[in-house]
Amino acid sequence: MGDTRTIHFVSLGCAKNRVDTEVMLGVSGQSGFEVVQDPAAAEVIVINTCGFIGPAKEESIETILEMSAYKESGACDKLVVAGCLSQRYPEELASDLPEVDHFLGSSDMLKLKSVLGGTKDRMLVGNPAQYTMRAEDPRVLTGKTHRAYVKIAEGCNRECSFCAIPSFRGKQRSRTIADLVREAEQLAAAGVVELNLISQDTIAYGRDLPERESLAELLRALGDV
Repeated sequence: MGDTRTIHFVSLGCAKNRVDTEVMLGVSGQSGFEVVQDPAAAEVIVINTCGFIGPAKEESIETILEMSAYKESGACDKLVVAGCLSQRYPEELASDLPEVDHFLGSSDMLKLKSVLGGTKDRMLVGNPAQYTMRAEDPRVLTGKTHRAYVKIAEGCNRECSFCAIPSFRGKQRSRTIADLVREAEQLAAAGVVELNLISQDTIAYGRDLPERESLAELLRALGDV
């Protein structure tokens, strides 16, 4: 293995979180880390949390505590908590979970590079409105190799009384058709033949863009890839 450092990922929650984890996998690869399936063998453990409903929050906390045990019994010297839970409750988690070394929010996947590079900053939760995924972002696909999720937008503009997503995912930020076509072309070149389009509010795709691009236009463009 030489000087290669090891990293383990735990991805909780929805398919959108899975894509975020795949971006962090790409970041870790660019940073020279080897992904391992055994958390006991990982020097860095990253947990991408869900903070939407009660059971999901409980699962996230339980997983954080479970993984933190490897700081004593395994090789782990850095525990990173990312995703919606840390975006929604940054101060509370920082106070209640001293075993966590770094916190990243729901749109801070690219900041993992600075964590792996040795930053001492513990709280790295930023403003989700400042990030929207791009085709050039690093990504390592997980799961079946013939299909992939594609995030066409981030956030949501609706104000449903039962839903807290806009508070920790931000307002709707649609990706342009040109950028999504570039990603689709990259995925097709990698052998992907099935794209699953996902977002918080898919039917609202494009309404926030200056060009007012529509979901129908996006589907036609992707159909030509």
